[in-house]
Amino acid sequence: MAALRDPNKLAISPPPSLIEVDQVCQTPTATSHNANCLQKASPSDDLSNYDTTSITASIVDYEYENGRRYHSYRAGSYPLPNDEQELDRIDLKHHIMRLLCSGHLYIAPLDSPKRILDLGTGTGIWPIEMGEQHPGSEVHGVDLSPVQPNWVPDNVHLAIDDIEDQNWCWPDNHFDYVHSRFMLCSISNWKRYIRKAFQHTKPGGYFELQELDCRFSSDDGSLREDSAISYWSDAITEASANYNRPIPRYGEYYDWFVQAGFVDIKQVILKSPTNPWPKDPKLKEIGRYQLLAHVEGIEGVSMGLLTRGSQWKAEEVSVLVAKMKPELKDRAVHSYQTNVVLVGRKPEFPRTPDSMKDGLSYGWKKGAPGAP
Repeated sequence: MAALRDPNKLAISPPPSLIEVDQVCQTPTATSHNANCLQKASPSDDLSNYDTTSITASIVDYEYENGRRYHSYRAGSYPLPNDEQELDRIDLKHHIMRLLCSGHLYIAPLDSPKRILDLGTGTGIWPIEMGEQHPGSEVHGVDLSPVQPNWVPDNVHLAIDDIEDQNWCWPDNHFDYVHSRFMLCSISNWKRYIRKAFQHTKPGGYFELQELDCRFSSDDGSLREDSAISYWSDAITEASANYNRPIPRYGEYYDWFVQAGFVDIKQVILKSPTNPWPKDPKLKEIGRYQLLAHVEGIEGVSMGLLTRGSQWKAEEVSVLVAKMKPELKDRAVHSYQTNVVLVGRKPEFPRTPDSMKDGLSYGWKKGAPGAP
């Protein structure tokens, strides 16, 4: 079957049949907190109700390196900064992803989810907006850095934790929907990470992964192999691998979803232009925001990875970033980065050897990609 195209002219395979209008839940649910997570409190909270380590000085006593601020809880686990400049970039990437997804926060076919989990929540913008759209849902966000706002909707709960831990702080089969976005440079073992998401998703629930392949590409050869942008793509990939945070190719995740046990898997590929070079108005707008994110954020993305992962000097990183910026702005270079969105459903019943033989159980069709 030929690849279809979505409204922003990008090739998609398989077709994005899951994109739906967000539905607001009608029935409020009781909230719950797991004491194993370090809960983020608002100023008016009675701190005696929280884990005693949740607001300790060690959590907010950030580390500083080469002029950037980094998290202190599990220091060194994540090589990107958490200062205001980086938080602005994160929120900008949130806006870009919503533009790519036609305004949607997610593409999973959700139906009044009771419990939602956002992994690597960053500034908290996604769970906050999700909580506003779904006031009857209990929305949890977790991150290494306590950089989220104190005041959030009543149904939103933010926690500090390391999802690289072997044991997560929620029960198995707990969430109706688990969301993961832009976890690049955060994960040491992607197969294990996706299996953990499967473990904590309820039977019948969904896991959605929105990820970026940060390598720059072009389809017309306008991005030269000897460009600073191309050099950066190779250097950042090597540094991340050295740091034990490998950067997968965007086509690798699908098989990992299958191996974890997800079914009815949908995959959407979205190209994000480096600057406003496309003729398409929507992609041109995305390119404007993407250029701003690159120009303002590429130094922060690069500094920790290249100095820690490949032992570059800070001055060497600054020189490379300076060489990249004119290329990033050059509209004659039709470069882009590739985003991938995958949605998988956890079967209502565990698989058995007999049920897997015919490839028809749990929504599988014979001959479909990834069918058992």
